[in-house]
Amino acid sequence: MLIIFDLDDTLIETSKCLTPYYLKLAFDSMRKAGLEIEEDVFDELVSMNQNALTSRFALKKFWSKYSDQIKIYDAGLAVMKTPLPEDLPLEIVPGAIEVLEGLQEAHTLALVTLGNPHLQGEKMKKAGIQPELFSKLVIGKGPSKKLDYQTILTELKFDAQEVIVCGDRVPIDLTPAKELGLFTVHFRHGRGLCHNEPKADVDLSIDALKQLHEVFAQHEI
Repeated sequence: MLIIFDLDDTLIETSKCLTPYYLKLAFDSMRKAGLEIEEDVFDELVSMNQNALTSRFALKKFWSKYSDQIKIYDAGLAVMKTPLPEDLPLEIVPGAIEVLEGLQEAHTLALVTLGNPHLQGEKMKKAGIQPELFSKLVIGKGPSKKLDYQTILTELKFDAQEVIVCGDRVPIDLTPAKELGLFTVHFRHGRGLCHNEPKADVDLSIDALKQLHEVFAQHEI
């Protein structure tokens, strides 16, 4: 069996540990670039982010409310790609390492994430996730993961019925997988607490990664 994981909010606590830091960087950068708002308006950006599909979507929505100058948005977006500070803590999702190591003993693992390749690599290193756990690691450009999934199936020579995809955001992680006929597991965590639609693209839902073991124990997939 091939199991494809997402990274952010599936294996690492991105929304909890990293997003607040980068949102504040972006907010301050836009103010320096000429966005005329008060410091306490940052709370509004944080609120928008809670229900946004990505932090970049939240930033763009916030920017469009207060400005029409693209240079201001660009200033905020640019700092969201900056390297992780050494002293910024990044927690791993509870049980992630144990689950990965346990599943690797009997199955093939892959990882598909979207974003800046250097930054995504930094996240994995800081969280202690070894790339060697995965037979294939893809850092895609998006917006869809469908082509990335298809590439992995082809390269690793798996049929659709032999593949499970686990991620937190249904429209980004699971909908493209379901279009390929893959079995989907929705991890209700991080942004996945809000972005859990469409339900038709979810075969199973879990609230903790350790429940993946139950998926194999209770279901013939």
